[in-house]
Amino acid sequence: MKRTFKMALIASLAVGGSYVLYGSQNKEELSDLALSNVEALTLGTKDCMYQRNSRCYELVVGPPGEPVIIETSKIMIKIKLYYSIVTILFLISCVSNKGNDFLSIPAKPIYGSYYDKEIMSNELVAFSSLDCGILMVQRCKLPGEPICQILEEQTGERVGSFGSRGQGPGEFIAAEFIGKTEGDDTLYFVNLPSTVLLYAREEKGADYRYVGSEKIKVKDGCFTTRFCRLSNGYSVATTLSGGKEFFILFDRDFKEIKRFGNHPVRGMTTEANDFMQLQGEMVSYKNSFYFTSRFFGYLCRYDISDEEDVTLKWEKMLVEPVCNVYEANLARKKNNLDGFYGLTANDKYVFVTYSGELCYKAFENYSACTPKTLLGFSIDGELVGKYALEHQSMSVLLSQYTPQLYLLNCESECNVEIFEMDDILKAKL
Repeated sequence: MKRTFKMALIASLAVGGSYVLYGSQNKEELSDLALSNVEALTLGTKDCMYQRNSRCYELVVGPPGEPVIIETSKIMIKIKLYYSIVTILFLISCVSNKGNDFLSIPAKPIYGSYYDKEIMSNELVAFSSLDCGILMVQRCKLPGEPICQILEEQTGERVGSFGSRGQGPGEFIAAEFIGKTEGDDTLYFVNLPSTVLLYAREEKGADYRYVGSEKIKVKDGCFTTRFCRLSNGYSVATTLSGGKEFFILFDRDFKEIKRFGNHPVRGMTTEANDFMQLQGEMVSYKNSFYFTSRFFGYLCRYDISDEEDVTLKWEKMLVEPVCNVYEANLARKKNNLDGFYGLTANDKYVFVTYSGELCYKAFENYSACTPKTLLGFSIDGELVGKYALEHQSMSVLLSQYTPQLYLLNCESECNVEIFEMDDILKAKL
């Protein structure tokens, strides 16, 4: 609000300054000079475009847009005064706006507590919140460990596990948790490349069993990457290539309905179909879904209605990407900053783990770009906090049942770091 007022004041003063010029012009216009060759005016001094009899004249544009020559000596003080005020206010505005520059905002350190023992996992894990605990899904399975495990929130003890690697019924080639039914009784997993596996429980608890599968039906057979299921039964997936829209909307039977969402990187054509560099994380809460890019600082929220209407609520590019754009394709440059690695949302906030490291570092050392910064946003997209983490962390989870946030860090040994939301919000901007 304050910034809007300042900019309005600057604009008003600028208009006022122009009015002074125009008002003076009407009084000081010289008809014989108005017919002079404009080219001769380029011979003027630094402070005076044209001189005659020790008097100074200047070329301005007046209504209806025609050049007019006026004497400036009588209005120079007014002009300088107006422009001095405008300049000062502009500088004040720039200084006060610096805090809105994402990169200039200092990260506030936050510290959590840990479970008593190491978690048998790796850093390639997706988190989700269930009424019976924390669901951890390993995208890269450790030998001898189940694909999915459920940890009791308070102690970190494993209270449930299921899923194994393979190609048989209920087995995973590559698992991705995409959503659940109301009450957490049925869990949905995408088993790449094109199947949804359903796991359900008969009673409240952490004992889930495989109950069936659904085929993902895409119109042109394009490859989907991230997937999420909404509370109304619709699902959304991201594409790798094959069309100019990035997202695909599916019905309750996982049949494609339509596509939406153009490439957010400026300079890409409307026909852009290369989404390789836009891959990232996607998560849903109720009938909203959020998407973040791994390679750019892009974050967005969409809502899907029961009538299949798609609404872009907001999108933002926190840091402009540094890349070469070749019509429908792009390539990141070495000084492009890596983006988001983990994503979670609830009814009030969206939290992401953010890298901000030069992307080329990951080519030399995979873990060099692993995030040590946590960002918090309101569900309306306003930045509420930028936090410095003690350890590198990819996965993040906002519990839907307790006022806590969880991070998985794997610098020395894998463990879950627990933060109280009250402590995080006290350290917000």
